[in-house]
Amino acid sequence: MSKSLPKQIGELFAHFQDLTDTVKLNIIKRTHENKNNKLLSFFSSIGDSYFKKYFEIKKDSKPTKKT
Repeated sequence: MSKSLPKQIGELFAHFQDLTDTVKLNIIKRTHENKNNKLLSFFSSIGDSYFKKYFEIKKDSKPTKKT
């Protein structure tokens, strides 16, 4: 049985969100490696803190399943 259209669209959005999170995380890591620019390093540290907390929250939350 194929998945319903709303379920497919919801899963597509979830994959897109995961992709954008991965891209942002990689940009922050690369910026953090460049210690020459203090302003970029500052915002990179903010991004690191954000993603650490975000992944902690994401890991602790479990999706609800409809029956």
